[in-house]
Amino acid sequence: MAKNQTLYLIDGSSYIFRAYFGIRHNLSTSNGLPTNALYGYVNMLNRVVREEQPDYLAVAFDCKEKTFRHEIFPEYKSNRETPPEDLQAQFPYFQPLTDAYNITTLKQPGFEADDLIGTLARRGAEAGLDVVIVSGDKDMMQLITDRICMLDTMKNKWIRAPEVLEKFNVTPDKVIEVMGLMGDSSDHIPGVKGVGPKTAGDLIGKYGSISNVYEHIDEITQKKVKENLERDKDQAFLSRKLVTIETHMPLDINMDQLKRRSTNIDDLRKWFTQFEFKSLLNDLGTEYSAEIADESESPAPATAPERHYRTILEKEDFLALVQELKETKIFAFDLETTSKHPVQARAVGISFSWKEGHACYIPLDHRYLGVPDQLDKQWVFETLKPLFEDPKLYKIGQNLKYDLIVLRNEGIALKGISFDTMLAHYILDPASRGHGLDDLAQKYLGIKTITYKDVTGAGKNQLSFDEVEIEQASEYAAEDSDISWQLYKKFDTQIVDDDRKLLLEMEIPLIDVLANMETAGILLDVPHLEKLSKEIEKKLAEYEIQIHAEAGEVFNINSPKQLAVILFEKLGLPAVKKTKSGYSTDVSVLEELADKHRLPELMLNYRQLAKLNSTYVSSLPKDIYSKTGRVHTSYNQTVAATGRLSSSDPNLQNIPIRAEMGREIRKAFIAQAGSFLLAADYSQIELRLLAHLSGDPALRSAFENGEDIHARTAAEIFGQPLNAVNPEYRRMAKAVNFGIVYGLSPFGLSRQLKISQSESKAFIDQYFALYSSVKTFMDETIETARKRGYTLTLFNRKRYLPDLNSSNRQTRQSAERVAINSPVQGGAADLIKLAMIRLNRSLQENGMKSRMILQVHDELVLECPENEKDRITNMVKEKMESAVKLSVPLVVDIGWGKNWNDAH
Repeated sequence: MAKNQTLYLIDGSSYIFRAYFGIRHNLSTSNGLPTNALYGYVNMLNRVVREEQPDYLAVAFDCKEKTFRHEIFPEYKSNRETPPEDLQAQFPYFQPLTDAYNITTLKQPGFEADDLIGTLARRGAEAGLDVVIVSGDKDMMQLITDRICMLDTMKNKWIRAPEVLEKFNVTPDKVIEVMGLMGDSSDHIPGVKGVGPKTAGDLIGKYGSISNVYEHIDEITQKKVKENLERDKDQAFLSRKLVTIETHMPLDINMDQLKRRSTNIDDLRKWFTQFEFKSLLNDLGTEYSAEIADESESPAPATAPERHYRTILEKEDFLALVQELKETKIFAFDLETTSKHPVQARAVGISFSWKEGHACYIPLDHRYLGVPDQLDKQWVFETLKPLFEDPKLYKIGQNLKYDLIVLRNEGIALKGISFDTMLAHYILDPASRGHGLDDLAQKYLGIKTITYKDVTGAGKNQLSFDEVEIEQASEYAAEDSDISWQLYKKFDTQIVDDDRKLLLEMEIPLIDVLANMETAGILLDVPHLEKLSKEIEKKLAEYEIQIHAEAGEVFNINSPKQLAVILFEKLGLPAVKKTKSGYSTDVSVLEELADKHRLPELMLNYRQLAKLNSTYVSSLPKDIYSKTGRVHTSYNQTVAATGRLSSSDPNLQNIPIRAEMGREIRKAFIAQAGSFLLAADYSQIELRLLAHLSGDPALRSAFENGEDIHARTAAEIFGQPLNAVNPEYRRMAKAVNFGIVYGLSPFGLSRQLKISQSESKAFIDQYFALYSSVKTFMDETIETARKRGYTLTLFNRKRYLPDLNSSNRQTRQSAERVAINSPVQGGAADLIKLAMIRLNRSLQENGMKSRMILQVHDELVLECPENEKDRITNMVKEKMESAVKLSVPLVVDIGWGKNWNDAH
């Protein structure tokens, strides 16, 4: 039987926006033109043209003019924001790109793309064609018949009648009835207030149409639903009219005009080259693809610049370089050293670049048999010192905090940092895990760099960098500076407006603050840790005996497989979760089983104690640097997508403060003789930010009046007078308060508090009744982020969330929780960064010997001479509480002690 011919109708306007929000926002050409929406749009066209091979094809676009729907309802789509500037910059190219594919494009004033598609779909089906509407828009589902279906290329999903039934609980011909009742907030179509998709689907599924719903309104037993229907009857019929796609519009076009024609390869090559779509050029099979080295999907220049690298071994050449650096006013540099830990690192050489493809390397301390004469290291740094310390000579680099600390080791105080490519990329793409130089070079420049292991080797035979031969080291080091310069030129055009302000006023100034903290380090009470380790080992042995007794046999308690056999086979406990390797015994499983048997609870205690011992108690003494006698953690600015700092080597931010063993570990962090530790902690900073952002009057009032917010919430939820709230009620209210900030569901809260889901849901409902503006803020935050594609903090830090539009419910809901939390947690992170910058500046200006040594999320720890106690206390409190002006007061709790635990 011959296959029917096909007509594919593409919803162009919809795909442009979906591509924009679905593709990462850092795609752009080398001259700064954004290309993410164009790239997504082209991929969609390629999928349709190459894989589907339609016989007839057209793309429909909306017109700028208002449509007949605006005449019916002037507020139609009035809530639509102006498209983002970086999307508007791409608008002029969609039509010529479509023309290059030789695809007919359709527009008609007074109508939307939906109406054009609806009319042509009907005509095509009547002409015996199989019609495919390329769109993910739920409005289009009303057009589906046995001849018409939908294809969502971004989700690779076909939509026919069964999928419509699954989504709306009705057949396609009833979709307009459902949407008439539920409305569509994205198009400002009102519907019936309080009637959502499920209620609307149930009503239409039962009664068949809006008219029949109103004819049988007395049969509706849900009082609120009935009241809403009666109140919004006119809106229901109006909304149905607005969502109905016109299928008989006057359209002067015939099917022959839509016949698929050959793509204009030369035109496509021109556009792909202009947009620097190298992988797409490769697919065209042209000679241009050979010039593009990287096969990833990211744009990159068509040709790599010619390299002019040199090694400087003569004094005259070095002095000429110094003069050239002075005259350029801006340059990139990079240090080569002996260690990844900057406090312990010794400089081996330094490279510079100030022009694309040009760089030089000055070897200073290479040590191997037959090494050529190198310039005197001390003299070189003394000569470079005025350049590095001149704030008017601008310095570029990758991860300049590292270089700043190493230069301090050489007696140089680096000034004039104007651009850090790692920090810039983090601001542009905070969720990326690839902020390293090699990753960025591959991704944005199409350059596969020489890696560290390429020159040092790996494993047992790995060389220290000072053992690498100069010729090989020079190529590697010069490339680092050259790549840093090229990335600077690329990112400098992309990081604009609020992003640039964030880079220049927060992240770069923070480099000096964190470098001071890392250099300072912190003292450890090693005898206390050794004593603690012995106590833990004794306790672990006791736990092991108890666990074996509960199991009725001896087994390897560190083996998840053996533990699973004991729990689920021998003891017959319910298997909660299964993985590829068998039944899970992770923390969540053990927590769920803990109230059913004592063994899971013992295992939880054993694991927590063993982890604290291995991560901190036993390992921290090994992290002490012999030359300083202190532990020097590294602070990372580019790890957490929220903007929070993290620490590593060792991580000092995850020591539990409330657990007894966590407090014992904190006692090991001590002040030097004649000093004390000051701990300054923002009080309930995230809830205060929530009060400010939501503007909730009840929440603001509680903070303005200095009330205990958890007790206040408990009093309202449990119907108790404020002075009668007991500790258990307060604990539960605290879980609700903080759970709301993190988008905690009734299920999550029920597990945390060990109560039923109905109880936890009631708590959350009561919370939103008390703080109603918080719910409004959360809903608006999610919707705004869905439209923009990102959330914003108070300081305009972006977090991109493409999963807000995911078809997977679980993925989408997870993104919604992140959207709720990011402005709050990210705002708190930015706030303490500002406080640290201000405090650091004040310490320096006042010649104080007190110094910041730790940052743990909302807490700062300083080591202070005893004679500065009063002065530093007032300074810290003032700088932290005035870091930003909120509508509620910021409160900082301060404590002192000889160790970190006592300072709380």
